[in-house]
Amino acid sequence: MAKPEDHAHVGTALDGISYRTLRPEDADALHEIVSDWEVVRQLGSWPWPPDRDFTASRSKPYEGDGFVWGIFDGDMLIGTMGVTDGDLGYCLKKSHWGRGIATYVGKAAVDEAFRDPALTRITASAWHDNGASDRVLEKLSFSQLSTKVQHAKARDEATACHKYLLTRTHWDGLRSRGEWTIAAAE
Repeated sequence: MAKPEDHAHVGTALDGISYRTLRPEDADALHEIVSDWEVVRQLGSWPWPPDRDFTASRSKPYEGDGFVWGIFDGDMLIGTMGVTDGDLGYCLKKSHWGRGIATYVGKAAVDEAFRDPALTRITASAWHDNGASDRVLEKLSFSQLSTKVQHAKARDEATACHKYLLTRTHWDGLRSRGEWTIAAAE
């Protein structure tokens, strides 16, 4: 996958929603988002209680294989979306749940990730009690592969997790049939 500097993308989504690479100056706003238990309990690797140093380590351009965007409503950071090491992940501020933002920006993230010709598949996960993320991944044409129990860091307990997959072949097929478009989700 391309290096992080190749992902300094700024896009416009819907109703004033935009996305761009995270920056260190986003740390305070991101920390506010991950200080909400209802948000962080759905994330796989975030600690609870919130840790400012951990948040700061995630509030910068991703240095590994992939990218992480900040999602903005006007100038306000409302979440993140990224594909890192072939795995899609995201979070949104609770006040912005249910507006189609994750689906819309998720489609842009999948498109960006598959610009890398070496990437043949994208995986994703959702905790068993996160039906909203299951629906987002289904709208993004991911197929549920399995349910596995794994440690949820914020919850500090073993939790059932749905595992998902989207292959480049399936994505290419959707695009060639005109079934993969970026439009405001319901």
